[in-house]
Amino acid sequence: MQANEAESDLINALKRGESPAFRKVYVLYFGMIRYLIVQNKGREEDAKDIFQEALVVLYEQLSTGKLILTCELKTWLYAVCRNKWLRQLEKSKRELKFTDFEPIENVSVPQEEKSDEVHVMLRKSLEQLGVQCRKMLLLFYYFRKSMEEIAVDMSYTNADNAKAQKYKCLQKLKMIYKNPSAS
Repeated sequence: MQANEAESDLINALKRGESPAFRKVYVLYFGMIRYLIVQNKGREEDAKDIFQEALVVLYEQLSTGKLILTCELKTWLYAVCRNKWLRQLEKSKRELKFTDFEPIENVSVPQEEKSDEVHVMLRKSLEQLGVQCRKMLLLFYYFRKSMEEIAVDMSYTNADNAKAQKYKCLQKLKMIYKNPSAS
């Protein structure tokens, strides 16, 4: 009964928009949300954003009287954050498909002060790389993904393993570029 009273007091304070109540919710529940998101291809920054969005929804629904909790606040926050994160993952899947990098002709190399011949050589060298190496280098250099994101996308155990693989792929690309007939 005491837990319900404490939660009722917390919810009433949230309805009134009291900052200490929001801090308490953050302290009590953010760790759970961070774990959820980091374990599901997210970063701590993603968790912070999702949690903040959920708190805004919570405040709006409490202050307008639209929210009637039929479960614990913890459960409600978890469900809202999980749904928001799943929608964000689905949206990012639609925006960037990384599954097939075979048609390299669709990737444009940034135009710097290099001759067309260098671009042609680079494109041919990329085409000679294996699919995994090509994907790794494109994710890092073209799509500007972090090593942590690449580790998740490519199923490496951690960012250090992904970084080591990127180094090997880059060395292979340099070797192909310097000696295209050797491959």
